[in-house]
Amino acid sequence: MRLAAIGPREASIFACLADAFVAPEPLLPAVRDTDAVRTFDVWLARSPRVNRVGLRVLLHLAEVARLLLGAGGRLRRLDPGRRRRWLSRVEHLPFRVLRELARALKTLILLCYYGDPEVMARLGYDAEANVRRGRELRRAEGRP
Repeated sequence: MRLAAIGPREASIFACLADAFVAPEPLLPAVRDTDAVRTFDVWLARSPRVNRVGLRVLLHLAEVARLLLGAGGRLRRLDPGRRRRWLSRVEHLPFRVLRELARALKTLILLCYYGDPEVMARLGYDAEANVRRGRELRRAEGRP
């Protein structure tokens, strides 16, 4: 997969975080089977430079936070269960700035994952049907 704003390592960290936050399998598609990483990359490529740099740094910090805090190895080396527990603890840290950064990153990741067309379809959301209904309503009301 060719990416515009992030490198392979950052893509891997993003996918790892997405897998931990979403825990999709077996009901929903695995992160690797969605366009979540590509969506994040496109969004980042279109963002101001300061946002790109900041989010890339945040991805790397998420990867090495355990090392920096003396809690063990890198995030991607943890098994999925330990990874989820670690991220859950980070979301409840007493340090507001860290807690808010973690929640902001999680929100962005969830938007990228749940915006995938196959994920939306499996959840019962039919975008085309909504567009059709909107067009029919506009036509019925005489709006352009």
